[in-house]
Amino acid sequence: MSTLMNVRNLPRTVVKTYLSAARLPLNAVAKANGQQGNEQWPPALAFEGFEASVETVLGSLLRDDTLLEAGRLRQAKVAQLRKAAQLEAVADTTRKQAREEFTERRQAAQSKRAQAEKRAAAREQQIEHEAEQRKSNVDQTTAKKKAAAKQVKAAQEKVIDRRERAATTEALATEEQALKTQQEALDTAETVEVIDETIEGNKDARKTG
Repeated sequence: MSTLMNVRNLPRTVVKTYLSAARLPLNAVAKANGQQGNEQWPPALAFEGFEASVETVLGSLLRDDTLLEAGRLRQAKVAQLRKAAQLEAVADTTRKQAREEFTERRQAAQSKRAQAEKRAAAREQQIEHEAEQRKSNVDQTTAKKKAAAKQVKAAQEKVIDRRERAATTEALATEEQALKTQQEALDTAETVEVIDETIEGNKDARKTG
């Protein structure tokens, strides 16, 4: 019985040995590329699909239920791995799109912020310019008012000066007239005194004669 079992198991052993030997180069490449143990690595997944097909076909031809079942299990595993790889690819694509969208939104936000800062800087510069212009206008207005006030003061001083000169001239004329009148009175008094003295002299002369 044991010998019969060994004979039946011989094809299966040969198949497994062949598949293990065929996998050796793939294992070396996987190790070199850091993919050792990664069942979803496309070359490894493709080879496992090949193994499943070999086990299924030969298990059916050799009427080896164990080999056939192993092939079917391997096929199911490969199908799950491929589905997982597809899901992972979709997830990678989704993540990539999300990163791209995030990058675009961030760039758009940065652009909007830069534009807003530029507008704010321009507005601030405009406000400063307008403030300087208003200050300049106020300074000009103040200077004009000061000049006008100075002119008015000068005109007032001229009027006062003219009035003072006129008043002084009038006072001098009045004083001159008063002095003239006084002089005339003195002259009249002297004349009267001379006449009186003459009359008195004549009287005395007559008395003596």
